[in-house]
Amino acid sequence: MDEIDAPKLAIGQKARITLDALTSQTFAGIVRRIAPYVTEIEKQARTVDVEVNFVENSTQALLVGYSADVEIITDQREQVLRIPTQAIRQRNKVWVLGLQNRLEECILEIGLSNWAYTEVISGLQVGDQVLIASDIETITPGIQVKPKGPPS
Repeated sequence: MDEIDAPKLAIGQKARITLDALTSQTFAGIVRRIAPYVTEIEKQARTVDVEVNFVENSTQALLVGYSADVEIITDQREQVLRIPTQAIRQRNKVWVLGLQNRLEECILEIGLSNWAYTEVISGLQVGDQVLIASDIETITPGIQVKPKGPPS
């Protein structure tokens, strides 16, 4: 865990565990231990070691050595407007599809966020379409685009 996130952690917090070998499954976990120190490994960020136990009901025959990703739930909200985190640019800006399929720049007030989704407190409405990712540096307000249809 990055040292910046360490103050948000507490023993007993819920966690979601995913295993590379079982990509379609998510397992419930509980934070068991948070190291009382920060480690610094060459060419890596300063991190805090965190141990998470599987909740007993979620375990199955797992092999020793599986690679795992753990997401610790520090807070959660339901029934909120959210967008993919990758749509957000610097200073909480997004490109929004406007009239006549022209892009408009919009500044958001954001709430909770993780690697996948970010809560939008203000700046967008339900149904607004945002540009998910753009490596094109020539995008400017007013540029006309062809919207992609909804996912099937």
